[in-house]
Amino acid sequence: MATPVLDLSRSFSRLGRGAATGIDRVERAYLNEIIRRGGWGIIRTPRGFLLFEPDRLERLPEYLDRTDLDGADQASTIRAIASSRSTSLSIRKIMWRMPNGLAYLNVGHTNLNPQTMRAMMEMPDHSKVVMVHDTIPIDHPEFQTETSRAKFVERLTTVINFANQIIVPSDEVRENVEKRMVGTGHRVPVTVSPLGVDIGPTPLDYERSDRPYFVVLGTIEPRKNHKLLLDIWERMNRKMDESRIPELRIIGARGWGNKDVFDILDNSPMMGRTVFELGSLPDKEMKRHLAGATALLFPSLAEGFGLPPFEAATFGVPSVCAPLRPTEIHLGDMAIYADTDDMYQWFQAIRELASEELAEQTRRISALRAFQLPTWEKHFERVFSLL
Repeated sequence: MATPVLDLSRSFSRLGRGAATGIDRVERAYLNEIIRRGGWGIIRTPRGFLLFEPDRLERLPEYLDRTDLDGADQASTIRAIASSRSTSLSIRKIMWRMPNGLAYLNVGHTNLNPQTMRAMMEMPDHSKVVMVHDTIPIDHPEFQTETSRAKFVERLTTVINFANQIIVPSDEVRENVEKRMVGTGHRVPVTVSPLGVDIGPTPLDYERSDRPYFVVLGTIEPRKNHKLLLDIWERMNRKMDESRIPELRIIGARGWGNKDVFDILDNSPMMGRTVFELGSLPDKEMKRHLAGATALLFPSLAEGFGLPPFEAATFGVPSVCAPLRPTEIHLGDMAIYADTDDMYQWFQAIRELASEELAEQTRRISALRAFQLPTWEKHFERVFSLL
C-alpha cells in the first residue's frame, strides 16, 4: 500500500480559534489513523511548508491539544517539532524528503490549489485523495458570502482537475459532486464512506438541571436555522408560565449574516431565563451539556453528513432533526423528524420530550446506545483500500 501523507493545514490554521468544528474532528480522526499506520504529515503555513516524518507526527496531537498556549505560541512549538521546514510556499522545497509511492490525503478543505497538486504529480507512483464534505456553497448560495462561494468553487475545480479519488460522506454529496464534473472533461471516481462517530464515553459529571433542557450545536449562521428555535421559545414565553418552559442552550460561535438572530440573542428578555447562549465551548464542556440534555435540536437546512445527532445518540440523547437524507439513512427511526417549515411539529416534539415519563426516557436511552452507528473503523477500511 502507498505511504499516506496527510495534509494538516486546516488544523494549523484553526489554532487559537475556539472549539473544533465537524471538519476539524474529521481531520483529527485521520491524524490519529495516519499515526497508527506510520504515515507522514505536511502543513502549509503562512511562512511555508512543514513536513512531519512518522516519529515527529506522533508528537503532533499533544501540541495541537495544548490549552496553556495561545495560537501563536502553539504554532511556534509545532514548527519546532517538524522534521523539515521550508520558507517558501512551494512544496517542492521539501518534497525530496517524502517517500516514493505516497498517497496525498486532504480531508480539511484547505490547501486545495493547483500548485500543491501539480507538485505531488512529480512524485513517483503518487495518488491524490481528497474528501469533499459537502457542496453547500454551490447548492445553497443563500447561506454563503459571495467570497466564500467563489473560494469553494476554486477548490472543487482543483479537486476535479487533479484528484485521483474523491471521498464523500453521503450519496447526496456524491450526486452533487458528479454533477459538477459534467462537461469538465474529467471523471474522478467518487467513493461514499460515511463518517465515523467517536465522541468518547458519556461524561460522569454530565450537566444536571432542575428542569428539562435542549441543546443546539453549531456555528450560529443562517444554514443552521437557529431562528426557528428562537421563534418557538419566544412563543412559549408569551403563552406559558416561565416555570413550565424548558431551557434552550445554544452552543456555538456567532457566524455571519444572522442579524435577526443576533438581535434576539442580544435583546430578548427570555435570554438568561429560558434561553442561554453559551458560545463556543471546549469539547469537555460541550459534552457535559450534551450528555445531560433532554434532546438535541437539529433544524439545519443543509448538511453534507451532520455529526451532532449521531454524537448525541452515542450518549443516549435523542434528536429532533430536519429530515435530511444522511440522518434518515444512517440514524433511521432513532431520530424524531420535523419539517422545518412547520413550527408546530417542532413545538410538539419538544413538548412531548420535555414531559416524557422516566420509563420511556430509559427505553429511548437504551435503544440509542445499542444502535449501530457508523464507525471510523469501517470508514478507514473503505478509504485505505483505495490507496
